[in-house]
Amino acid sequence: MKSQLMLATLVTTMAMSLPAQAQQACSAYTVDRPGTRYGYEEINNCDIINGTFANEDWRVTISGWEPGAYRYQGTDRSNGNSIELFDFYVTGTTERPQYRFRNGDTSYVVTFRYSDPDTVRLEVFQGNNRLLNELLYR
Repeated sequence: MKSQLMLATLVTTMAMSLPAQAQQACSAYTVDRPGTRYGYEEINNCDIINGTFANEDWRVTISGWEPGAYRYQGTDRSNGNSIELFDFYVTGTTERPQYRFRNGDTSYVVTFRYSDPDTVRLEVFQGNNRLLNELLYR
């Protein structure tokens, strides 16, 4: 019993002395890879979460399309209007990646956490004005 208590104390002390893992900015780009299907490859430290997410008002499907291209399909569930966009604009951090899809001066931003793969935040901006801020669920 005493050795278990000492071991637990040692593990706790070691964990407290380790530095927290630093957040990194998301970085996504393509590199030439002759001989591959597309001739290039995506390098991305913030992989996308694929799937369909919804609430009462909105439904969004997000997925990889090809290296360096992601697909966003959003539907307003109240009137059935939808939009499909393809883009490759990744921001955020390795804990909270953000995928941004643009249509003129309107941006659709999908933010998620790997620790909660069943929830995304959808924000829609026109210029700097936020029009929408909703949580969507798988």
